[in-house]
Amino acid sequence: MRLLHTPVIVGHLAPDLDCLVAIWLLMRFGDAADAELEFVPAGRTLDDQPVDAEPSIIHVDTGSGRFDHHDAADPTLSAAELVRREVAPDDEALRRLVDQVTRIDNAQAYGDRQPIFFNITDLIAGYNALFPNRPYHVAQAMLPNLDAWYEHEQRSLRLERAFNRRLEFQTRWGLGIAMASEDGGSSRLAYSCGAVLYAYRDGHGYMGVAAQNRSCVDLGVVYRDLKRVDADADWYLHPGKRMLLCGTPKSPPRVPSALSLEELVDVLKRR
Repeated sequence: MRLLHTPVIVGHLAPDLDCLVAIWLLMRFGDAADAELEFVPAGRTLDDQPVDAEPSIIHVDTGSGRFDHHDAADPTLSAAELVRREVAPDDEALRRLVDQVTRIDNAQAYGDRQPIFFNITDLIAGYNALFPNRPYHVAQAMLPNLDAWYEHEQRSLRLERAFNRRLEFQTRWGLGIAMASEDGGSSRLAYSCGAVLYAYRDGHGYMGVAAQNRSCVDLGVVYRDLKRVDADADWYLHPGKRMLLCGTPKSPPRVPSALSLEELVDVLKRR
């Protein structure tokens, strides 16, 4: 039995990424956290009633209403994008997330190639296979996955802002980049700027140095220097000798490094 004034979000059967993200946006950002979920055949409305006639009943990706893009023939639109514009137009992390959803929904994400690895649409297909007649279960299973995706996009933004304050320096192997942030470092950002190796310090005081896989970098010499100048710290040299770590979430250090990021850079510059 539906409670009076409880919002109802209506999606389509076998919900896809666009439908699920639109639901997630309404529940997480659109004051519909306690909404009931209903599902209808694609294109239909709940009880075949006129779409958007009842403010508390919100259709997404079906019914040709305000949050259904199928009549627009616009590749920049999706149900998720229409909801985002309504509930959180100024959230940059959401904009990035929903842009990917829109490109996937309009078959623009991969061009002529297929993704090599298991991806989020594969995950949804798996849930729909597990729960072929229970779309509510699919939606509930996907909500925390979308929370995690949003956190990833927020983290990426924080890293980009921190990267703008990076230190650049020269080593015997080429350009080095160092950065400090609550989230640590980003090899993707560093290597995209031409760095051969990068160093970081995160909000826990964990530190690390890493080099490109195809480089000739041997961090063994740096490791020996660190054992001399930072002798008590729990530095670990990876067997491949292209990664040096002093603390990670997987393995907090027994003794953290006493060096600042600038002091670590000085050690690297000497090499």
